[in-house]
Amino acid sequence: MSSIYSYTEYRDFINDALLRKRSQNPSFSVRAMAAHLSIGSGTLSRILHGTRNIGPTLLPAITEFLGLKAREAEYFSLLVRFSRSANPGKKRKFYEQMLRMRAGSRPVIAEEHYQIFERRPCLALHQLLRTVSDCADCAQLGAMLVPRVSAAGVRKAIDLLERTGLIRKNEHGGYSPLDTSLTTGETWRGMAIHGFQRESARLAAEALDRFPKEERDFSTLTVGLSAANFVAAREILRKARQDLLSLDEKETCPDRVYQMNFQLFPLSRPLGAERGQP
Repeated sequence: MSSIYSYTEYRDFINDALLRKRSQNPSFSVRAMAAHLSIGSGTLSRILHGTRNIGPTLLPAITEFLGLKAREAEYFSLLVRFSRSANPGKKRKFYEQMLRMRAGSRPVIAEEHYQIFERRPCLALHQLLRTVSDCADCAQLGAMLVPRVSAAGVRKAIDLLERTGLIRKNEHGGYSPLDTSLTTGETWRGMAIHGFQRESARLAAEALDRFPKEERDFSTLTVGLSAANFVAAREILRKARQDLLSLDEKETCPDRVYQMNFQLFPLSRPLGAERGQP
């Protein structure tokens, strides 16, 4: 079952929890959960089907039933309030709080491990190992990457990922990532990441010719923005990154690795700033 922080709808989380309990105990039912919560099964069914919301008095009992720890219970409470609110302003506020908690729940790559950005296949390989965890053949893994990476290059990347604690040997003879989603956080320093972003932009340009349209999604926008709306645009991109990471966290059977680049940069100078500029 996915981490609670990958959910934006509390009913989905409850239903997934019920499925997990049924897999462990086939006789478990909604009626059994309702009895545990000391409410009618009809009331619980209406909650699960979206015709009724969880009230403040019922919330502690449900978080206890779900076995949520303090921070997880806080996030679940935000999910409930987000679902329950009809006020757009309040809904946005709850969603922003959810985004902050979700970002804080993801493992942040330590700055001393930024060397993984300097070896091109590292991050792609980290994700590829989610799809082929039983493969330890470096030549085969390298052939699956685009562009292809030599067996020696894959071996060096695996050694580095092991040393930084991002993957480990598994019982199948291959390697498994210890965390599926990684982040540097919203702020970072270091030429390694600067170089990685430059390389990602180069790969994106090559992908225009390397892959047919149905296997990629490229779009561009040229817009005029004030300084305030530039900040707002950055916030939209930040939220999009968080939502895409949530998709990644909920993915149970990935079959391919994708690179997504977000870019927002000026094509002009402010009025009056053009004088004396090359």
